Amino acid sequence: MVYEQKGVQVFEDKKECGYRMVYEQKGDYFGTFNEEDFEWPEVRRVRESDSETQEEDEDEDRDELGDGDAIAAHDAELEHGWERPVDPASQDIDFADSEDVSLQPQSCHAERRQAEAPLGQHPTIEEFPRHGAGAPLHCAGITAFASYKDKLPGSENIWAPFTSYLDYEVMKWAKLHGARSTAFSELLAIDGLHDALGLSYQNSRELNQIINQELPCRRPCFKCEEIIVADEVFDVYSHNIMECVKALYSDPDFSQHLLHAPKCHYVDSDKTVRMYHDLHTGKWWWSTKAKLETKKHGATVIPIILSSDKTQVTMFRNKSVYPVYMTIGNIPKEICRKPSQQAWILLAYLPTAKLEHITNKAARCRTSTNLFHACLHHILEPLRVPREDGVAMASGDGVVCQGHPILACYSADYPEQLLTTGIKSGECPKCDVPWDELGYLVAILAALLLVDEDYGMWTRACQECGIKLGLLHANIFHEAEIDARCHRLPPNNNIHLFMKGISSLSRVSRMEHNQICHFLLGVIIDICAHLICAVRAILDFLYLAQYPCHTDQTLDLLDDALTRFHDNKEIFVDLGIRANFNLLKLHFFRHYVHMIKLYGTTDNYNTEYTGRLHINLAKDAYRATNHKDEYLQMTLWLERRKKMLWHNNFVQWRLTGDPPVQDRLPPDMDYRRALKMTKHLTAKRVPLDCIICDYSATFFTEALAHYVVHTNQPTLSAVQLEREAAHIVLPFQTVTTFHRVKFHTINASGYCDPTATIDSVHCQPPWKDNKAHIIPGRFDTVLVNEGDGGTTGVNGYHVAQVRVVFTLTSHAAAALFCTPAKAPTHLAYVELFTPFGQPEANHGLYKISCIICNGERLASIIDISDICRSVHLIPKFSPVVPREWTSSTVLELCSSFFVSSFSDRHAYLTII
Repeated sequence: MVYEQKGVQVFEDKKECGYRMVYEQKGDYFGTFNEEDFEWPEVRRVRESDSETQEEDEDEDRDELGDGDAIAAHDAELEHGWERPVDPASQDIDFADSEDVSLQPQSCHAERRQAEAPLGQHPTIEEFPRHGAGAPLHCAGITAFASYKDKLPGSENIWAPFTSYLDYEVMKWAKLHGARSTAFSELLAIDGLHDALGLSYQNSRELNQIINQELPCRRPCFKCEEIIVADEVFDVYSHNIMECVKALYSDPDFSQHLLHAPKCHYVDSDKTVRMYHDLHTGKWWWSTKAKLETKKHGATVIPIILSSDKTQVTMFRNKSVYPVYMTIGNIPKEICRKPSQQAWILLAYLPTAKLEHITNKAARCRTSTNLFHACLHHILEPLRVPREDGVAMASGDGVVCQGHPILACYSADYPEQLLTTGIKSGECPKCDVPWDELGYLVAILAALLLVDEDYGMWTRACQECGIKLGLLHANIFHEAEIDARCHRLPPNNNIHLFMKGISSLSRVSRMEHNQICHFLLGVIIDICAHLICAVRAILDFLYLAQYPCHTDQTLDLLDDALTRFHDNKEIFVDLGIRANFNLLKLHFFRHYVHMIKLYGTTDNYNTEYTGRLHINLAKDAYRATNHKDEYLQMTLWLERRKKMLWHNNFVQWRLTGDPPVQDRLPPDMDYRRALKMTKHLTAKRVPLDCIICDYSATFFTEALAHYVVHTNQPTLSAVQLEREAAHIVLPFQTVTTFHRVKFHTINASGYCDPTATIDSVHCQPPWKDNKAHIIPGRFDTVLVNEGDGGTTGVNGYHVAQVRVVFTLTSHAAAALFCTPAKAPTHLAYVELFTPFGQPEANHGLYKISCIICNGERLASIIDISDICRSVHLIPKFSPVVPREWTSSTVLELCSSFFVSSFSDRHAYLTII
């Protein structure tokens, strides 16, 4: 049977696997053409570049780093490895402090704190003006879980269709934790194991039959369709997008969180300063809803967010898949960004054919684009009618509304943006700016070209463009010196140490770019004032752009950071680092503020979260196949997995019931953290002599005596405290120590996730690895609350280096403290740094130094609860870094440091 459908010929073909639709694409998305219209290469075959054959972001299947001990051992091995020799030119470097230049001042820290103060607080909300916007039509009377229960055979058994709790848990382990089918069958084949466990299946085949036949399907199933483009047939595995929308909207886990109508959030009662976070707080949803209300009163907008990215699923055979993911903007972003919540659905696998039978490169690229558009046109076609007329949508709690699914965002990397918009490489997919004006440096480049023609004209042109001539002769560090600085940065939980430097990196991944940003300002902090200002500005922009919540005032900070970068970026041209700034990524920064005001903050639609989906929905699915006819096996494996995940949520609902309704709060800015000690102690009965020698806690007994006296008698003067401490005798000779302190985040609702460690502090003496190599000790630096520290800012805080974290026995606490019940359970011996002063003018970082008294570090004992977080210190390097410094000794050998506010997002938010 053959019929026409809007320029696409459709065939129905019955095959062994069922009905399969065949779509033949007619015409060309860019007009008609003949092969003679293209220029043919002189050689028989043109080899494609790596970027055309494979567009893969390396960090997306990067495994978790190994445990801390393995990393420490590896870094220790590289610490004393070969380094490039010192460049003689590096010894004559002019420091930024000596430059006589007029710099644009950094944004005032007080202004930034004032702008960021309303973030995360309860806003003033303006509802959509028309009554009934997003209102339910009626209640279906039955919830999604109740409907599922009715379809489940033997539902009176809570574990149905499995016989018992053990039967169910073994199945869940086998299907959700990566056990191979053959291995699982061989496990159950052990004599007596099946009967001992009382399982209802004897091998993987029987288990799969139970899942396929007895578990109801609540998510849509894949269908295979053939699309014909350029007389070649391509298989496309996809879901019906309308069924996907209904499945997400009706998921009972999301029902109490769904966003039905747009709202304007303001930080002030006068409604003058807007707040943006989730998609419904942006202007797009509001304007789209207003247009729909003129046609359909009470319509509910269902914003659809798509994302696509080709990814490699093998290490050596260059096998790739092209998944397309989708979610709906009605689900809050804090749910969407967690893969375990299943808020994203794999919509389709697009063809990955290289079209090698088309020898003309231009024709091949054009055909590839036609194939991409033909696939997406067919996949999105079911949205055409519901978009305008609406369709009844039932949420998980049984409430029915009139939904209008509308494509809102397409999140993709630049190659996919080119495919989607049909523009040339190098052009902006959002605006019509000419390529040669992307960097706004045409006049500067023209001026610099005059240097060899006419010196007078060159100097006048440079003055007109604002180029500082002195900078053209500035000395810049040799790359060996930059690598030496990277080699000697102190360790920190949030810092990846590049022990071999960064100059030799090739094909730098997104994760490595992010890691370099954490310390980049520190390694160039004394090179050139204009360079420092430019780097600080672009880092400010990158960190501000990642905020989960923005206001009009913080968006002004974002614009200001970009302006500061453009005011100082000519330094890269002056120094010969770049010839121009015609960079698409740099130009894209101009669109950030507009996009945030339209669609909410960038974490609603960035590719970082969807990149994580490749692991579960592409790579793991491929590894579960025998690599023959893999798409059929992958889709079947994914459907079983979806059934199991949905059934697991159903079982949890039967055990615990509906979760309590929670108030919707703006996204938390991640200010609060909860400290948690490790479950088990690290070292028991450590002698005090070892504490002093191995942990370098030189004045441990004296500091503990001072702490005991101050705790018992807090009103004593310094002289009285010293006198009383001299009479304290410690009733023990050993203590119990801990080598690690962990921190967990606390969200806006006050919930702490104990499974996610976001920060940690190490205080471990030297030790030997399994090869008997001595690994240097690690004693991290922390931010300590003096008692009056606020949520943000450095007032009331100081920096210290932790030497020992220990606990006292109940007997020792009773002997030392007047009220043992109120005595802290865990204490820390720390060495102090000087208080915070004013931030440096050029880079905005705080400078601190070690406090030395009589040739020794000033130390103190503090309650472990006073430690707020770890901090990363950047050593104040000399023009040539002393080669005796190492990453493990730099905190002892260097005397002055800069406190980094770029080690992670929390540091950027709080250390201002």
